[in-house]
Formats: sequence, C-alpha cells, structure tokens
Amino acid sequence: MKNWKLWISSLFLLVLLIVVFAGPSLPFVDHQLKQHGVIKTETGAFILPPIPPREGFPLGSNHKGVDVLSLIIMGAKETLTTVILVVVIRYVLAIPLAVGGFYSKLLEKILQGWQQLFSFMPPIFFVTFFVTLPLIFFSKERGLWVILVIAMLETGRVAEIILQNMKETKKRPYIEAGIVAGGTPLRLFKNYYMPVVIPHLIILIVNDIGRVLFLLAQLGIVHVYVTHTFITNEWGAYEVVNTSLAWPTMFEKITADIFSYQWIPFSVIGAIAVTIYTFNLFADGLQKFFEDKYRTYRADL
Repeated sequence: MKNWKLWISSLFLLVLLIVVFAGPSLPFVDHQLKQHGVIKTETGAFILPPIPPREGFPLGSNHKGVDVLSLIIMGAKETLTTVILVVVIRYVLAIPLAVGGFYSKLLEKILQGWQQLFSFMPPIFFVTFFVTLPLIFFSKERGLWVILVIAMLETGRVAEIILQNMKETKKRPYIEAGIVAGGTPLRLFKNYYMPVVIPHLIILIVNDIGRVLFLLAQLGIVHVYVTHTFITNEWGAYEVVNTSLAWPTMFEKITADIFSYQWIPFSVIGAIAVTIYTFNLFADGLQKFFEDKYRTYRADL
C-alpha cells in the first residue's frame, strides 16, 4: 500500500487504455475527424481554422479545422501500437543475443561493437539517416522498415544491459552454491539467473516504451514519420503526404505553430509527456515492488 508510484501509475495506465480502446466511442470525440471551415460565433464574428480553444473545441483545432482533442484520442492507439511493436522486436532480438553473449566471447564482442557503434551519437541522427535512404523512403513497406530500423539500432544497447546484469548476477554467492551443488548450465540459468534477470528485464521494457515514444516525438519535429504516401499536386509535382494519426505527426508545422497557434503543439506535447511520465513512474513502482517481493535480491535490483 505504500508503493504510491505503482498505484498512481497503474491508474494512469488504466485511463490510457480506456482512451486507446474506448476513446473513439466517447460522445465528445469526433471519430470521423471532420474538417471545419469558417465558424460563426454567437456575436456574429467569423473564425477561420486553426480554431482556438472554445466550446466544441476544448483543445482547439488544427489547420484543417479538425478537433485536436479528437485527433489525440483517435491517434493514441496507432501511437502506442507503433511503440509496442518497436519494443517487442527490440527485445525479441536482444534477449537471445544477450544470453548468447553470456556464453560466447565472440558474440559478446559483437554486442559490444554494436552498442559502441550506435552510442556515440543520439539515436535520432541514425534513424533519420537510415529511414531517408531511397530504399526505405520510397518503399511500399516503409512503415515496417522504419519500425525495424528504430528497433534494431538500440538492440545492442539493450542486449549489453541484459548481459551486464547477468554478469553481475554470476558474482553472487548463491550462484557459486548452485555450481557446487552440481547444477547444470540449463538449471543454473532457469533457477538462479532468471529470477533475478526477469525483474530487471520487465523494468527495462517499461522504461523503453517511454524512450521509444520520446524518439518518435523527436522524429516528428524533424518531419520524419513512420508512414507516408506520394501524391501529384496541381502543378504535376510529387508531394509527400502524411497518412498517419500518430501523435508526432501533429508536429508537422511546429516551428510556426509554437508562435501563433500554441494550443496545437502544446496539446500533443502534453499527451506525450503524460504518457512517458506514466511509464517511467510505473517502472519506478515495479522497481520497488520487486525489491519488496524479493528482499534477498535487493542488492541485485
């Protein structure tokens, strides 16, 4: 009961899940995302989009007259789905690599090189470089490619963290006791390493969800999106058009909106910030939960 971080974050996560799954059905949400043109106020004045926060538009509208609150709620599912896919792919690759590196010196060296190669600069630079390559930029499967790139760039970092945790666990006295008792490598891994590694792994995954969301927000600011399509404009030239409802796409005109239509970027920033804070707080709550549950492993957690 004293773990208030876990309780509060669990409540926030529940609200987030309600927004994701039941949000589009809420009565105040425009699930069709209608574009509003000129609206007339009670005083007879006319307002052009973007419409500032007012009755019917609690968070205002974007440049096309679409309600921002509805955009945030409708885009929540796509945003979190993308983030979860990145994290799942990353850990599906990282966990076997970390375990393999624990038993193989060659694989350990490969992981160290992988981690060092992509750690000397922020991930946004590497992601922007790879996803703007013609092979990916013009691919019909661009969304899948972008998700794979984001996942794989930090797979080495995650695998290295898991590997180091396993190495630290190996130094504990109960591991030596298991070896003396004649435990096989499989038995040691299952009964001695996993109970310590799994709590770390869960906390690491939850923290990574917030990390990936922050990276997607950064990519949105530099106009790099997971999906897009090409259209021909009235002059016969090709244009790149965003086809996603994910939150970072609402940063499309942030450099201008931040000075003139602040409600657009600040609303999205608020949604992203609260979501990241929720997952970080949940990770802290899980940390305390595991420490209290496995008191004998407190030094390892």
